[in-house]
Amino acid sequence: MARLRTKIFKGIDASPGICVGRVLLTDRRRYHVPKTHVSDDQIPGELERFREALEQSIAELEAIRGKLSTKKGREPKAIIEAHLLIMQDEMLIAGTEKTIHSEAVNAEWALQKNVNQIRKIFDAVEDDYFKERRSDVEFVGRRIMNNLMGHETSVKLPEHSIGVVVARDLSPADTAGLNRDRVAGIVTEVGGKASHTSIVARSLKLPAVVGVEGILSRVGSGDRVIVDGYRGEVFLHPSERAVREALDRSRGLRDRTAELMAELDKPVVTLDNHRVMLSANVEMVEEVPAALNYGAEGVGLFRTEFLFMGRRPPSEGFQRSCYKKIFKQVGDRPVTIRTLDIGGDKRHPFLRAEPEANPALGLRSIRLSLRSRPIFLTQLRALLRASVEGRLRILFPMISCLRELKDAREALKEAKAQLEAKGQAYDKKVEVGMMIEVPAAALMSDVFAKEVDFFSIGTNDLIQYTLAVDRQNEQVAYLFNPLHVSILRLIKRVIDNAHKVGIPVAMCGEMAGDPLYLHVLLGLGLDEVSMNLPALPYARHLIRASRLKEARRMTREVLQMDDSEDIGRTVRRHMAEKFPDFFTSKGPAEILGGL
Repeated sequence: MARLRTKIFKGIDASPGICVGRVLLTDRRRYHVPKTHVSDDQIPGELERFREALEQSIAELEAIRGKLSTKKGREPKAIIEAHLLIMQDEMLIAGTEKTIHSEAVNAEWALQKNVNQIRKIFDAVEDDYFKERRSDVEFVGRRIMNNLMGHETSVKLPEHSIGVVVARDLSPADTAGLNRDRVAGIVTEVGGKASHTSIVARSLKLPAVVGVEGILSRVGSGDRVIVDGYRGEVFLHPSERAVREALDRSRGLRDRTAELMAELDKPVVTLDNHRVMLSANVEMVEEVPAALNYGAEGVGLFRTEFLFMGRRPPSEGFQRSCYKKIFKQVGDRPVTIRTLDIGGDKRHPFLRAEPEANPALGLRSIRLSLRSRPIFLTQLRALLRASVEGRLRILFPMISCLRELKDAREALKEAKAQLEAKGQAYDKKVEVGMMIEVPAAALMSDVFAKEVDFFSIGTNDLIQYTLAVDRQNEQVAYLFNPLHVSILRLIKRVIDNAHKVGIPVAMCGEMAGDPLYLHVLLGLGLDEVSMNLPALPYARHLIRASRLKEARRMTREVLQMDDSEDIGRTVRRHMAEKFPDFFTSKGPAEILGGL
């Protein structure tokens, strides 16, 4: 019998690792949601059906949470808890019940309509992380819907099977509930690196490739595949030689990764004794345990936008409880919490802002907070009240002029006065910083440095605004270059001006999380790098294996260059020479794949 021809599928490297196994198909077809009108006397019955399905779904997730072993880490359990919170959210429950009442329809249709309305909030957001949170709402809605319609709610694998799960998508509950001894890897047609499914796969150390379009139509149960979570590739019907090579690579990369993870309790200090703060960017409270597991020394950026995704702004008490949870988990480590950064493409139902022709340059971020003062004051009071539990640093986003900073600080002063009038405690030594993400702020950093306790550079927007490049636009995305000479000069200006008056500078944009740029940032004098969780062990190792004087020498060299392409070549060559296991002259080696 002739050997089947090998087919290579390209996807997103969601979780590092390589495995070889047989396909375990768990394809879930879309179901038809019935719509029926009900009489007034039937409405109570539909409400009861919805509540019973909701209670059953909550019980199922609680059972999954209870079964998760501590050896699987705290991240899966925390994400299941996040889904439990969504199930108990007023926006989901009250919205569905209201639709049953007002439209006199069956529970299934009301639930589907409400989930779609919640999805629209996320659909309007360009940010990749928030797009993935839309999937979490869908997973929760699907579980309730399955219980309403009497369908199976969990992934069922064939008895005595060990292999690679291939599905259109998997909920975090599905992923966390998989038997690690029976599953070698995961492949899905949809999803991204920021999806909770990817996060859980990384925590379980399962190789995963997501966003593999069309694979379900090509694979069958029992087909042999190689899942390469470093390169983001799936090999269908691989040759024996390809299997041997993959397994050899897997052993080498796995051993190297284990060495990196063994360094997590060691200080982030260069070979010539220069200390660097290594922090994590966190989107949700539930991700904090994962950050600590990856070796974060603090939270360098906690984005508060997810707390504001409901139809109404969150209460002061709710926000305070969320912030307190962070401090309880991190202990005495510093936590930088950014005030609400929405507007522009991030539309919210409780903000009645007019449509804008150019939202990226419009009413957003600190501008919107200052315009929506009651919401801003509520958040500031919640932050201040939580500050007694830990080391809080408040971060104001998108400051572009001195007036904005003074107005923000005046609002903070008012929030403090309101708490004092009620006899409510707060830490009077809370540090206040500002984001440097607008060129005007970078150019005026000498002025701003005298007004704040620290800077945090947001390179995503700083690069976009400086180079006039929308990186979401495929036609010009190639121009989005962190090593553009103008960007390096702006960063150096900010750091020099900050250090002149004795305040530290952090960086929380994606540039900080790319190991290729670490020596440039060290050479520029950055004090703290904050990044997405998987990059933390690699950054720690590279910093500990570096010499500050060498990084400074290379940085001085590139700052004299006028051509950004020459800068890129110089940086890649330098990193390849210093760390040949991690870089080639063309860029990162595969050990950095899956970050």
